[in-house]
Amino acid sequence: MSEELLTKSKIADALGTNPMRVTRFIERNKINAVKKEGKRELFKLTDFNALKNELNEPEAKEKAQNHAFSKDDYILTLKKQLEDQQKQFDEVLKSKDETIDSLRETIETSKHAYEDMKDQLTVKDNQITALTKLTNNAQTLNLVDKDPKRLQTAQGNAETSNERPKEGKKKDDSSNESSKKHWWQRFGK
Repeated sequence: MSEELLTKSKIADALGTNPMRVTRFIERNKINAVKKEGKRELFKLTDFNALKNELNEPEAKEKAQNHAFSKDDYILTLKKQLEDQQKQFDEVLKSKDETIDSLRETIETSKHAYEDMKDQLTVKDNQITALTKLTNNAQTLNLVDKDPKRLQTAQGNAETSNERPKEGKKKDDSSNESSKKHWWQRFGK
């Protein structure tokens, strides 16, 4: 059996230790494989006498037992890791759902604010229309105060000419003519 070529796991079984310890021993002592079959490296068991002596020391046995993991230990460790990952995943999902709810509330608030703004714009447009009408009326009244003829032009001749008598029109014309005279001409009359 000493001349037989073995894999790392077979050497570990023969020495009563775990394959990781054999791998570390190979790396530490720079032991080269005698033969390779695909990915498997084959070694002579006689190259591991030093490891066998280490393992026979009482302190080494204790360390080996502390470092050795059984399949059950690996399974329990993996289960614990999976449970932790599941908790993290659940927290991420909960956080995502809360973010979605928050965004929905923000959208609803924005919709209400948009509707309020539309209503305010409608009120503003109505106020502008009313102010424009008032401004036009004020300008028309201002024109009437200054020159009645401009009012007729602005509103159309049909309505204003029917309402005024011809004598009143002559009076307005004469008052306009007198107001156009210079001040020294008024004293001459």
